[in-house]
Order: sequence, then structure tokens, then C-alpha cells
Amino acid sequence: MCCLIVDDEHLARSLLAAYVAKLPQLKLVDSCENAMQALAVLQTQPVDVLLLDIQMPDLSGLELVQVLNPRPLVILTTAYAEYALKGFELEVMDYLLKPIAFERFVQAINKAAAQLKLRREAAATVASPADYFYAKVDYKWVKVRYEDVLYIEGLKEYVSIFTPQRRLVVYQALKKLEHSLPPGKFIRVHKSYIVALDKITAVYGNTIEIGQKEIPIGKSYKANFFKKIETL
Repeated sequence: MCCLIVDDEHLARSLLAAYVAKLPQLKLVDSCENAMQALAVLQTQPVDVLLLDIQMPDLSGLELVQVLNPRPLVILTTAYAEYALKGFELEVMDYLLKPIAFERFVQAINKAAAQLKLRREAAATVASPADYFYAKVDYKWVKVRYEDVLYIEGLKEYVSIFTPQRRLVVYQALKKLEHSLPPGKFIRVHKSYIVALDKITAVYGNTIEIGQKEIPIGKSYKANFFKKIETL
């Protein structure tokens, strides 16, 4: 984790820097003597944990927290217990009272590490779409992985989803299913067919080959299909 120390007292900065050096999971980005210096650092370098004093000239630690966006995890370091409530109202990660014992410092860093892990996992979940969908087959919902789908055939109000293992008949219009599929993985090639791009084994004339299956390329879909495969 990258951390930044902000404190107007030299001895306080030195102590925190010594603590940081003892923990291999921490990397000290910089050590600043006021909030304005810290702002300059935060605008140019990624910081996960901000070790921040409260009482400083020009801009206090609490005022700095309020202007940060995005905000790193903040651990307040101060000699004044009366600021604790305000700090937690600002949703700081922890509040360390000076003089700071090393054991208490480690507790705060471990807490920050756990929170940072949760943040990153949540961000990864949002960024990574599901690799499957559910299709209603008869009276049950069946889980289908996108990577298993070879092609999909439309039959009026129904679609047939073909995988290497089975064929699933689903009561759903092909157009509706098309809009729910990842566009980078599937493409409509005919009024009755959608194919998985990575399952195509050959293309010749107006025909796509997926395994032993030959799928026609519709006239109105041909230009878009060939434009797509030329970029793969």
C-alpha cells in the first residue's frame, strides 16, 4: 500500500516514517509538513493510505479531508482526543492519539489493508460482467455460460441455444436475447441466427461453419459480419 505522511512536526513525521519502514506492505510516497504540500502530492501520485495530522497552519487535516475527491483511506494522527467525533463523521479509517505506539499503528494499518482489499474486490465485481446468463427452459431456470454457446437459432417466439453438450429451447424472441448478449462475443448473422465469434471454424461464401453445422449469412448482415471478423 502506498502511504503519505502529513504533519507539521518533524519528530512526528520521523516517527511515522520509521514505523512505515518496519512494515513491508507499506511504501512511503512522501512526507509533507502541511496540507498544501500534501494536495500537490495527491494530485500527481496514487496514495492508498493518508497518515494525517489535524492541527496544521493554513489548512487543517480535517479541512483537507473534506476537499479530497477521490479520497484515500485516512488515518488521523493527533494529540487531541476532542477531534475524534468530527473525524469519524468524515468517515476516516482510524484515529491515532499521540504518542502513537507501534502496536496501535500496526492495528490501524491492518484495518486499512482489509478495507482496501474490500474496495478493490468491489471494484473488480463492478468492472467484470457476469460470464453467464439464465435461460428459462420449461419450468426451470438454467445457467448457461457464454463460453459454452456455439450458436443460437430463432424459431418464431422460441430460440434454440446450442452448446457442445445440449440444445436448450427457450421461450424468448431472438431479438430480445440478442440485446442481452455481450457484443464482443456474439454477432447476428441472419434473421434466424446468432453465432459465437470464437466458435467459428471457417467462413466461405455466404456460409459460416461451426463444427459440423453450416449457418447461412443473411444479405443484410453480411457487411457488418465481415467488418467484425476483419478486426479480430
